[in-house]
Amino acid sequence: MLNYNTHLITLRRSYSIKDVASLLGIDQRTCHRWIKNEGLKVIEENARPFLIMGADLANFIKAKKAKAKIPLKDDECFCLKCRKAVKPKAGSEKIIQTGKKIGKDNLEQVKKIGICEVCGTKINRFLRGTKQD
Repeated sequence: MLNYNTHLITLRRSYSIKDVASLLGIDQRTCHRWIKNEGLKVIEENARPFLIMGADLANFIKAKKAKAKIPLKDDECFCLKCRKAVKPKAGSEKIIQTGKKIGKDNLEQVKKIGICEVCGTKINRFLRGTKQD
């Protein structure tokens, strides 16, 4: 899924399908599919052209992004080849310090690497380490 910029959407404005397509950089048929199949609300069903309120569009995109997120457990990584959360093969895990400090607490960043137990691809996960004084 593309990373649509919801900050470009004016919440109190109505948009036509052509406006939505140009604003988000998508095809007009995608907007029609969102209305027909995925539940994007239009102001009036029987009126042409279809008009969509900016607030409804922003909420629809935020819900779509939230639905696409894959939560990871502590011992899992995301495999780009399998497109799902997987555990690394036993014995292939390594933890490497990146040398970067992250967050307002200046926590040390660590990188957990391993091999996917499903397809054998290298997998990475960046984590927060412990606080360094």
